[in-house]
Amino acid sequence: MKKILASIILLLVFYTTNAQNAFLQQVPYRGAFAPAPASPWTTGWANFDPQNTVYPTPNVTFDATQGDTIKLNTTWTSNNTYLIKGLIYVKDGATLTIQPGTVIRGAVATGGNTCIVVTRGSKIVAEGTATRPIVFTSNAAAGSRQRGDWGGIIILGQGKNNISAAITGATGAGVAGVMIVEGLNTSNPLNRHGAGDAGFTLNEDDSSGVLKFVRVEYPGYIFSTDNEVNGITFGSVGRKTVVDYVQVSYSDDDALEWFGGNMNISHAVTLGTRDDDFDTDYGYTGSQQFGLIIRDPGRADASRSNAFESDNEAGGATRAALTFTPKTNPQVSNFTVIGPWQNDKILRPTIPGDYQSITELKRNTEIDIANSVMIGFQVGIGY
Repeated sequence: MKKILASIILLLVFYTTNAQNAFLQQVPYRGAFAPAPASPWTTGWANFDPQNTVYPTPNVTFDATQGDTIKLNTTWTSNNTYLIKGLIYVKDGATLTIQPGTVIRGAVATGGNTCIVVTRGSKIVAEGTATRPIVFTSNAAAGSRQRGDWGGIIILGQGKNNISAAITGATGAGVAGVMIVEGLNTSNPLNRHGAGDAGFTLNEDDSSGVLKFVRVEYPGYIFSTDNEVNGITFGSVGRKTVVDYVQVSYSDDDALEWFGGNMNISHAVTLGTRDDDFDTDYGYTGSQQFGLIIRDPGRADASRSNAFESDNEAGGATRAALTFTPKTNPQVSNFTVIGPWQNDKILRPTIPGDYQSITELKRNTEIDIANSVMIGFQVGIGY
C-alpha cells in the first residue's frame, strides 16, 4: 500500500508548474520534448549507441604519471584525438579550452584514476555544437567498451555547500564550507571544493567554465561503497557555470552528482547508468530542466539505483544532518524518465532487485519536480 500511495503522490507532484524560478522556462507541455512537428533537442549531437561508434586513434597523449598537468591556458584542437592517463589537473587559474568536434579518450588500464579534474579558480571551456559535439569516451575498441573504463570529469568550484567545520577526512577538510571531492585523495588540497580555506572566498556566482554539446561515455569508477567517481561530478560549483546539452552514457556509478553549489543544467541525457542518474547532496540548490533518463533493465548498483537521489548530508544523522543549511533543494522540470520496466510482461522477472525508486529522498532533503513524465520503476517516491 505504501508503494502504491507513493506512486499516486508522484503523479500529483509531477503535473504541477513551477513559476517561481527565473531559470526554468515556462513551456506548454510535460516531459522533455515539445510535441511534433518540433525536432527533439537530442538531434545531431546525442548518441544512443556509443558501443558501436568508431572513434579516431589518439595521436596526442596527456599522461599524469609522466608529470603532465595543465597550469597554463591550453587549447585542445579538433584535428587531434587525445589520450588521457591518470588525473589530469587543470589548476593555477588555467583554462582548458576544447574545440568543437574534439575527441578525448580515457585510458582503460588505469580505470577510475583517469579523470580530468578542474580545480577551484580554473576553468574548462568545452563548447561543441549540435553537429560537432565534444566527446569524452573510453579508449577501448568499438564492441568492447564497459562501464568504468575511465573515471570522468570532476569540476570543483568555490560556491556554497552545507559542510560543517567538524567534519574531516573523506568528506570534509575540517574547515567550514570546504569539502573533499569523493573518490580522490583526501590529503591533496587540489581535491577540495567550496570556500573558507586560504585563497578561496565564497562566490556563489563562481564560473568553472562551459560544458555544451558534450558527451561522456563509459566513465565512473567504484573504489568502495560511497567512494566513487561519477560520470561528471560538480563540487560547490557556482551559478555562472554553463552546462547545457550534455549526455552521460553507461557510467559505472552516478551519471551526474552535485555536492553543494547552485549551478543549473539543461538538456541533459543519461543512458544506461549503473547507479543514480541525478544525485544531489550537501546543500545543492540549482535548477535542472529538459532531461531524458533511459535505464538499462539489466544493470543496477548494490547501493540501490534511482533516477533521482537527494540527500542533505550523506554522512547520516549522527552528524546533525537535520540542521545543515542550506538544505538540498533542486528544482526540476520537464524530464522524461524511462525506467527498467519498459515491458511489464517480458522484463519484470529480469529486473535486478537493486533498482529502487524514481525519486529517493534521504535525510531532510527537498526536491521540486514539475511537468515531468516518469514510468518504469516499482516505487515512485522512496524514503
